[in-house]
Amino acid sequence: MKVTQAGEHDMAIDVICDVCGMSTRDGEGEPQYGTMHASWGEGSTYCGEEYELHLCESCFFSQVAEMKRARWLAVMFDEEGDAILVDDAYGRVTKSAKEGGGEPC
Repeated sequence: MKVTQAGEHDMAIDVICDVCGMSTRDGEGEPQYGTMHASWGEGSTYCGEEYELHLCESCFFSQVAEMKRARWLAVMFDEEGDAILVDDAYGRVTKSAKEGGGEPC
């Protein structure tokens, strides 16, 4: 959940994790969070509804691990079962500059 300060332009002053309820600010006061977003269209039970969840780093990666686990359980005895457990086999993982890509952390 974004916490805003009223003014000429509503400005986000903090982002609260929608799972644990804690601030996502790091040691330097900058928000560090992941976002899960869904926008449901025609034919869906939730047609016209949009969802945006903000998660702290810990909760985000806990959710990713749980989704990966659920996917792995469905195919664990198939040939590709163990391949799901590799980091880049699930989601979109971009490596940081220190690992050979992206911006430095």
